[in-house]
Amino acid sequence: MRKTFLLIVAALAVTAVVGATAGARPTATPGVTAKSILLEGTYPLSGPASGYAPIPVGMGAYFSYVNAKGGVNGRKINWHYEDDGYNPANTVQITHKFVEQDHAFALVGGLGTEPQLAVRQYLNDNKVPQLFVATGATTFDRDYVQYPWTIGWQPDYEAEGSIYGKYVVANMPNAKIGILYQNDSYGNDYLRGFKAGLRSHQSQIITAQPYDLSATTPPAVQMAKIKASGADTLVLFATPTPTIQAYVIGTKLGYKPANVITNSVSATDAFLTIAEKSGSDIVEGSLSVEYTLDPANPIYNKLAGMKLYRSIMAKYAPKANANDGLNLYGVAKAWNVVQLLTKLGKNPTRAGLMAAARKMTFSPGKKNANPFLLQGVSTFTKGSFQYPITQVKLVKYVNHVFQPQGKLFAGRGALR
Repeated sequence: MRKTFLLIVAALAVTAVVGATAGARPTATPGVTAKSILLEGTYPLSGPASGYAPIPVGMGAYFSYVNAKGGVNGRKINWHYEDDGYNPANTVQITHKFVEQDHAFALVGGLGTEPQLAVRQYLNDNKVPQLFVATGATTFDRDYVQYPWTIGWQPDYEAEGSIYGKYVVANMPNAKIGILYQNDSYGNDYLRGFKAGLRSHQSQIITAQPYDLSATTPPAVQMAKIKASGADTLVLFATPTPTIQAYVIGTKLGYKPANVITNSVSATDAFLTIAEKSGSDIVEGSLSVEYTLDPANPIYNKLAGMKLYRSIMAKYAPKANANDGLNLYGVAKAWNVVQLLTKLGKNPTRAGLMAAARKMTFSPGKKNANPFLLQGVSTFTKGSFQYPITQVKLVKYVNHVFQPQGKLFAGRGALR
C-alpha cells in the first residue's frame, strides 16, 4: 500500500512541477485567474445539522483577512459556499455545479459524512481536490490510496471513539454503558472505535440504541430504552440537534446517569448551553475532547492565536458569535488551506495542492504550528500516515464551559 501511495504522490508532484515551471503566465488550471482563485464548499445552513452553519462563516472571515493582506501569491481567494441541508442528494447536485459550471479550483471543507461520501467518487474521477472535509469519518484519511484527491482534517471518529473506550477502562471499569448513536457511517465509526478502546470490557455496553437522522421525531424511544436498561453512563455519538434533544429528553424522563460522554463534533459550549437552557440538568460534567482553542473559555484569551482570532472575527464577521467554537474551527481550517496554497507558488495546480496536503509538517517543533489549535497540536501527514490532526485533550463541561483535563495525547500515532 505504501508503495502505491508513494507512486500517487510522485505523479501528483510531477504534475505540480510541470504547472509551476510552465512560464510566468497564469496556468489553465480551473478556478485560477491572474488575480483570483476560487474555492467552494457545501454546508448544512438549514436542516438537521444546521448547527454547523458557523463553520463556513469562520472560514470566510479568515480568507477575507488574508485577502486584505494581499491574498496568496498575489491572488485573492474567492470563497463561495451553498446550503445542502445535510442531504446527500443536494450535495451531489451542488457539487456538480461547482465543478462543471463554476470550475472551482478545489472543494474545501465540505461538511457531513454521508454528503461527502456521496460526491467522493465523482470528485476523484474528475481529479478535483476534496480538501479537508468537515467530517472525521475514518475513511476520508484511511483510504487515501483509493481516493487520492480526498483528505480529512480533524481527528478521525474511530480514533476519538477509542479514546473514550480507553478512558472508561481506566476510570470507570464497572460502568454500565448505554449508547445513543447515529445509524450511519458517522455514528458507526464512533461505535466501532469505542468498542476497540474498550477491548475486553465491551460487555460493559448494556444497550446501544441507533437513531435515524431523517426521523421526524427526537430520539425519545431510544433514550427511554437506555434509561430502562439501568445504564449509569450515557455515551452520545450524535450530531448537535439529537445530542441536545437527548440531554433534554433524559432529564424529562428522570434519567440521572453518573457519567456522560459526548463526541467532540457536538460537544461545544454553545450546544451544551442550549441543552441547559432547554431544561436539561445532566449536562454538567460531560466529558469530550478538544484540539482547537475554545473561544468560550477565558483561559485562552491571552494567547496570540485567540487574540488574532477575535480581531479577525470583529472585522470580517462582526455579526457572528465569536464565542462559538465552530467559528474558530472554520478559521483554523482556513489557516491550513492558506498555508497549502502559499506553497504552490505563482502557478497553482490541483495536483500540486494534493501533493502538498499529503506532506504537511505544521508543528510546534517546526515553529509553524496552526495558531488556532491547542498548543502542541500538529497538522501532520507523511507517507502512509494521512491523518492530519490526531492530538487531543480530554475536557469536562464545568460551570457552562469545557475545562481541559490533563495533558495532550495522540488518538492515533504519536505526539509530533
